[in-house]
Amino acid sequence: MPVASPVRMHLRCWGARGTCPSPGVRTVRYGGNTPCMEVRTSDGHVIVLDAGTGIRALGMVLDADAARPPVHIFLSHRHGDHVQGLAHFAPLIRADYRVHMACGNAEAGVLRTFVEMLLSPPLFPLLDGVARGLCAVDWDDALGVPVGESVRVSRVAAQHPGGASIVVVHDAQGLAIAYAPDNELSYASDDADVMAWRDALAERLRGVKVLVHDATYRDAELAAHVGWGHSSAEEATRFALQCGAEQLVLFHHHPDRADDEVDEMVSRCREVVVECGGELRVTAAWEGMALVV
Repeated sequence: MPVASPVRMHLRCWGARGTCPSPGVRTVRYGGNTPCMEVRTSDGHVIVLDAGTGIRALGMVLDADAARPPVHIFLSHRHGDHVQGLAHFAPLIRADYRVHMACGNAEAGVLRTFVEMLLSPPLFPLLDGVARGLCAVDWDDALGVPVGESVRVSRVAAQHPGGASIVVVHDAQGLAIAYAPDNELSYASDDADVMAWRDALAERLRGVKVLVHDATYRDAELAAHVGWGHSSAEEATRFALQCGAEQLVLFHHHPDRADDEVDEMVSRCREVVVECGGELRVTAAWEGMALVV
């Protein structure tokens, strides 16, 4: 009998919607909370990818855990939909918690100031001790940020207005997860620099186990949104095939995208895989989705 591969880490979605929260009857299955993904490493560390409104529910789970697992938050960038849940993340305001945080588009030394601004009037009530346990980490682009004994988190520049990063999680076996919530792939462009950048990015992510990628639009919607910093689900599929990913998770669903429309997008992406003769697995992120890497 074949020997099962050892579990490297667990991935769970707490929020998959882009731009702004969108609760309602049309978004029940995929959810309306903004971006937040949790990665549990084999040695018990918690990596949090972005701090959208989905982070609130994750914080409640962590707050109830007597083991107090180490928490490491990696922000892809500082746009509102990726940070608006920080003020409601329970571990951040507990004296017995230590939360390490790095940001993909923050210059050295500015992250703590940014978080304190978010948690201060007029955006938030003046409360003593908020973010007392925050340890702001400057990203080392040469070495990445170590998490526990064997995991390292690095960043790769994304194409997004104002700057953003693709967060890449490595372990002893290599590249495990690439998280690209806001990234404009621009397959329709014939600009040589754009094509060279995309090819280099695909090479950088070569063989990734799970690619979580921006799928805000359909192909037919792209022409009206050039330069907005987002991709279509079909583009995300082409890119996942280009970099040899094993699984693609469509992410950052448009706030107006109903559940049935997301289903249709997944079906279309699976057709693209068949048309290309690939074996890529495609799904769309939903709140509560859990994957083993």
